[in-house]
This record gives sequence, C-alpha cells and structure tokens, in this order.
Amino acid sequence: MTALVPPDLIPNWIPGEKTADSSHLDWSGLTLKGYRYPDQEANIPLMRDYMIVVYEGARAIMQRSSGGPWHADTVEKGVISLLTRAEQSIWRWDGPIQLKHIYVGHEIIEQTANQVFEKDIDRVRIDDRVRAEDPIIPLYLKMLESELQGEGLGERLYIDSIRTQLAIHLLRQYANVEFRPPKLGSLSPRLRRMMTDFIDQNLSESITLEDLAALAGLSSYHFSRKFKADLGIAPHAYVLSRRINRAKCLLNSSRLPLKLVAAECGFTDQSHLSRVFRRFLGVTPNNFRNSA
Repeated sequence: MTALVPPDLIPNWIPGEKTADSSHLDWSGLTLKGYRYPDQEANIPLMRDYMIVVYEGARAIMQRSSGGPWHADTVEKGVISLLTRAEQSIWRWDGPIQLKHIYVGHEIIEQTANQVFEKDIDRVRIDDRVRAEDPIIPLYLKMLESELQGEGLGERLYIDSIRTQLAIHLLRQYANVEFRPPKLGSLSPRLRRMMTDFIDQNLSESITLEDLAALAGLSSYHFSRKFKADLGIAPHAYVLSRRINRAKCLLNSSRLPLKLVAAECGFTDQSHLSRVFRRFLGVTPNNFRNSA
C-alpha cells in the first residue's frame, strides 16, 4: 500500500517559500501552513489529509487535471480551492501566488459526520474544486493565525472548537456522504452512543439490564437482542468488560487501595474485583499493578 503524504512533506512536490507553520503545536487532525509560490506546475501526491487553499495575493489563472481535461478558473484574495486526499492530480498557475493551506484529517471528517448525521457512514468524499467563494473559511483561517502568535487562554479547547466547526462546514457545503444500510435488529447510532456513554459514566453504580432497557425505551428482551446484535456482546458482559478496563486504568495510573478501585469500578468489594480480574486476565489486581 502506498504511504499517504502528510502536510510536512508536501513541499517535496510543491516547492515554495514557507511563511507560516503550525506543525510544532498540538493541533491534532488540523494543520496550518503558509507559502509563497512562483508560477509552476505541481504534481499533487496522494495526500493524507484534505487541503483547503485560501488565496491572499494577486489574481492568477489556476488549472487542474487528474489525467483528463484541464479545468481552469481565476483565483484571488479571499477565494479558496479544495484538494481531496489520496488522489493524484496536476495543478498549475500562471504567476506568483501567496496563500495558506489548512489541512484537515480524514478521521476528523468521518468522526464529525457520524456525530452530525447519527447514521453509520459508509463513505465521505470531498472532491477537488479549483475555485469556491466561501466567506466562512477565511474567518476560521484568521482564528488559526491568531493562535500561531502564542498560546492563548484555553488554546486546546479553542482549536478543538475550530476543527469541529470547520469539519461541519466542509460536510455541509462540499462533501458527498454515503450511508450504510442499518443492520436488521440493531440499535440506532444515536441510541448506541447514548447506551455506551451511560455505561461508562455510571460504572461505579449498579447497572442492570432493566435500567438500560428503560433508558432505551425497550423491553429487556428486545433491548438485549438488539444490543448483542449491534455490539457482538450481551449487555451484562459489556458492562463487566468496561469495569475491568476501568480497573486496569486505575491500577496503572494510581496507587488507590484495591477496595477503592473496586468501588470506583462498580464491584461489590475487593474480593469480587479480585475474582473477576483473575478470571478474565489470569492475574490478581496486585500482580497486574506490580507488572505495569
């Protein structure tokens, strides 16, 4: 399988003078780059991320081909181009240009699509566009540029918010989304997420099948069947697996006494924790902690 090219390696295919770079910052799934380019023809590689180009300089004629006819349009300050991921193409322009690249990871687009549409996504695609008049994306660019000047209050949350809003904007305006048909007898994505979130948030409490079924608005019988069809495991077994996973995390990351670990994870007492831990993992909680 051919490796997809990350933003930091794109200058190997499109040489130019770099004017901005967010690579040193922890902007997971989002990268900002700035360049000045002379007129040239560039072979765009199989990119890992989607690229949004925001033009800042003089007008130029931009052309694009992916092996077929050339498509041409003018680009100038304030307009954008879109380049899809994992697809080769050729772009050329007739004069010097100054611009910013915003790279958005495919996994961010897919995760956001699943949350927005509350359906199982089969495929998300954003096709190349030589020119689009978009007043929103330059606003997000200004926000990102301000963060390059130095760490501000709540930087992580601020960047997370911009990344999510940008992904939603791309899905609304430019994406083609195809959905998987729902599995017969399964929970909806919204209900599945509500169930798993509820379980994770209430592991220290008693969680019964009746509680979960009532939350889903189903009988215990129908809920149990749908849950197992969807997640491949019965509700009780799923809750127990999440309790064990929580216990492993606490044993690895803290020195809490075992009786408090048991309480935090919803086991009746330390002995109950030890029995279940040994049955599933073949070691006692203490031995697990000491081997970490």
